[in-house]
Amino acid sequence: MGRLGLLFLGFVLNVAHCSDILGPVEESIIEITHNITAVLGEDVHLRCIYLGESQIQSAEWKRRTNSKIKFKRLAGFFDGKPFSRDNVSNPVSLTNLTVHMQVSSVEVEGEYICEFRSEEEYDFDSVFLTVVARPDIQVEVNSETINGSHYQAVSCSALGGRPVPQISWLVDSRPPSNYPFTVDVSETLHSNGTSTLSSILRFPTHLQDENSVTCVVQHPTLPKPTLTTVRVETFTSPHVTIKAEMVQNGGSEFWVVSCISSGGRPDTDIALALNTDEDLQREEHSDSDTKTSSVLLPAAVYEGVNVTCVFDHPTFTDKVSRVLTLPSFYLSGVQLLFSEMRNNSDGSQGTASLELKDGQSDTVIRLQVTGNVPHYNVTCKKDDGPLPEGVELVGSSVTVQGPVEHWHAGLYECSISYHHLKATLKFNVTVKPQVIQPVPPTIRVDLRTEDGHRVIECSAADAVPVANMSWLLPEGVSGVSWFNFTSHNGSHSVRGVLLLPACSPWELTAECVINHPAFEEPENRSITLPLCARPNITINSSTERRDGVEYTEVDCSVESVAPAATITWQVGNSDNSISYLSETQVQADGLVSARSSARFLSSLYSGQNLTCTVEHLSLEAPETKTIHILVPKAPLMSVSVVRQQDSPLWQAVCDCTGEGVGTNLEWVLPENAKGLTSLHSESEGCVRKARLTYLFPLALHEGQELTCVYQSEHGATETKTLPIPRYYISAVTVLNHTTPLQSRYGDGPFAHRLALQKDHHNQRILLRVEGNIPEYNLNCKRSDSSFVQMDGDAMVFPSELTEQDEGLYSCQASFYHHTATVNIQVEVTSVEKHLAIAAIICMSSALAILLILAVTLWVCCKGYSNTQYKKKESLSALTCMMQEPGSPEVKNPAVTENDSKEYDQLVNFSIVIDLKSTV
Repeated sequence: MGRLGLLFLGFVLNVAHCSDILGPVEESIIEITHNITAVLGEDVHLRCIYLGESQIQSAEWKRRTNSKIKFKRLAGFFDGKPFSRDNVSNPVSLTNLTVHMQVSSVEVEGEYICEFRSEEEYDFDSVFLTVVARPDIQVEVNSETINGSHYQAVSCSALGGRPVPQISWLVDSRPPSNYPFTVDVSETLHSNGTSTLSSILRFPTHLQDENSVTCVVQHPTLPKPTLTTVRVETFTSPHVTIKAEMVQNGGSEFWVVSCISSGGRPDTDIALALNTDEDLQREEHSDSDTKTSSVLLPAAVYEGVNVTCVFDHPTFTDKVSRVLTLPSFYLSGVQLLFSEMRNNSDGSQGTASLELKDGQSDTVIRLQVTGNVPHYNVTCKKDDGPLPEGVELVGSSVTVQGPVEHWHAGLYECSISYHHLKATLKFNVTVKPQVIQPVPPTIRVDLRTEDGHRVIECSAADAVPVANMSWLLPEGVSGVSWFNFTSHNGSHSVRGVLLLPACSPWELTAECVINHPAFEEPENRSITLPLCARPNITINSSTERRDGVEYTEVDCSVESVAPAATITWQVGNSDNSISYLSETQVQADGLVSARSSARFLSSLYSGQNLTCTVEHLSLEAPETKTIHILVPKAPLMSVSVVRQQDSPLWQAVCDCTGEGVGTNLEWVLPENAKGLTSLHSESEGCVRKARLTYLFPLALHEGQELTCVYQSEHGATETKTLPIPRYYISAVTVLNHTTPLQSRYGDGPFAHRLALQKDHHNQRILLRVEGNIPEYNLNCKRSDSSFVQMDGDAMVFPSELTEQDEGLYSCQASFYHHTATVNIQVEVTSVEKHLAIAAIICMSSALAILLILAVTLWVCCKGYSNTQYKKKESLSALTCMMQEPGSPEVKNPAVTENDSKEYDQLVNFSIVIDLKSTV
């Protein structure tokens, strides 16, 4: 019967256990989504609705911390009032705890508990929130040349993703093959829990025909893979040509034959073929688009020679050749070109006749050479002698300077030569005398203003012969003049034009002088030019600020008579000039307005003088106007260090305030320093504020100095140094009375022994942290790692102490990476235990005294009753208790009468009894 009862009981328990495992079959009374995925930087909704019928008294959201038994309250209702914290909104109602929360970091990932409490029951359910981060995609193309081969590298980076993104490549809508493509992938983890994945597709350009590649990024935050296509370089077929140019070097002609390849990618291989063993001068030249290979050939040696250029390029199926045949030179003859020739003979054997008139002017006899020589030498002679005075050989023409005279008649011979080629021409010149009746010219002088000049025109018309005209100007005055000669029905006219500046600071007179045979004395005609009014010069400046940078614009205006004044700028006392923009405008009253503007960074010329220099024909010397450029105020800098809340990092802050302050702020950090820097700037009117922050762990720069450097636009440097304090925690001391407890492995105390009273309330162990830290965290825990209640710097035992509270306690003070620990051995004592210990000590002491007396009496009695031999044996037996192990001779030495007193003393001092009591 007992066995049957046990079996029945086990069956019932098994059924109950299975029911607990399977749970109730009824539906849950909490409507919740158990798994939610949130995107970093966006808001997420945590939905939890109570569907039961109980009257809910309190409800809240809690988040499970790193500890499995600890939670952090986030939002809910307490005493009927809603509450929320940590970027969480207030819930809707007691039965609808739906909230929205800003996902500011990946640390919000974890388990969230939704609880509803009523008088009858406690219901809860949980949500696990997974945080993902949407990556930013960046693609760029770089090229490089390695060992003469052109490579391209396309980099695709998915920045700040969580989980790690996936990157793949498409070339012509297909994954790239292993050859010639290579893919390098690298991953970088960030302190905020995200990571960056970078993939680099590398390939040689000449093995890739597609002009674009596509980067494919896959990530849970992307609804579909993101495709980013970039263009890449491909090879281009070049345009190849061959050309020849003739150059002169050292009096000799050379052909420069060039093989040219342009517009190709990569560079074309060029070979220049020439059937000769002679070592020729060659040149190679290339730029970004054209490659040229040239050879220098003597023109006289390489007439009619073929030169071949051979081009090779990856885009050519076969090598391409270009052939050039150098020309062969010839010189067939010379012709005489003149309008009044009586006989024109082309051959070198015949002689041409040429008739000139006495007094004829502007006589030019041209020689026309038949041939293809690049150039030639011309030599002429008259009657087997040199050319007469007034006759010159200009190029390939014989020119008679001035009127023709009778001695210009004779036989002329001209020779044309080019190296071994030669041609000769002979012609006979005769001069026909001419009788001239002088006719005086009609003289006229006009004055006008044109294009900023005074134009004086003097004419001597209808004269026989032509009149001779010249200009007479005051000393120091120069002008531009020219003369035109015309003839009509045997009479001649000459017109002279003189250009003078339209404006002059002096009054001047110009004279036109005419000489003619009909005049006994030269005729003069004069014109007086008045002086000009001085120009009106004004200068002004203005400043403006654009994108936080101050610019200065200086205008210099000059109003004057024509022509317009010339304006230049100069900085300081040196010859440094600045760029400027000038414009000219003609006003209605005939005056000319010239305006020049110089615009520059104010910091570039601050504190210097800017001079406007005006030059005008009405000024005897240039006139200047000067304006001073103000010096900008120095910026105001300040540095500070701030401890971050809820973060192990410290923040160094550098503020820079002033007019026109830029963002050239930089922290000068020790070597290998790692941290996060950020720059923020804002403007208030013309004042700009820039702030540079630097986040770092205290251990990295503790006791060091950080320097903030501001670099202004004009090169000035401002610095501020920020000292980082050095902290320490020397020890944690116990203020209660303690006794040291020595360690078996070291000389120092392992712990501090401290006794507390049993059955007493609110007993405290007072602690003190030694060091220079501004604050600290002090925690104490038992040997089983459970924490002890703390009240400030005191360890508190609020309830009555029992023997279970005895043991080793460890207290640790911490301030960032500085820590110090003290161990406390706590013992719980009571009055009864004190009495028991006292009784044991007294009894042990009494027994020890009785034992000493008994041993002393026994030794004394044995000394009087036994013989000397037995006495010696007795003494020997006692002394062996204090000696070290050895041989019998050492243990029992012979004792004489003289030594008996020494043995008595030995007996008195060799019996030592060590009594110990353990509490």
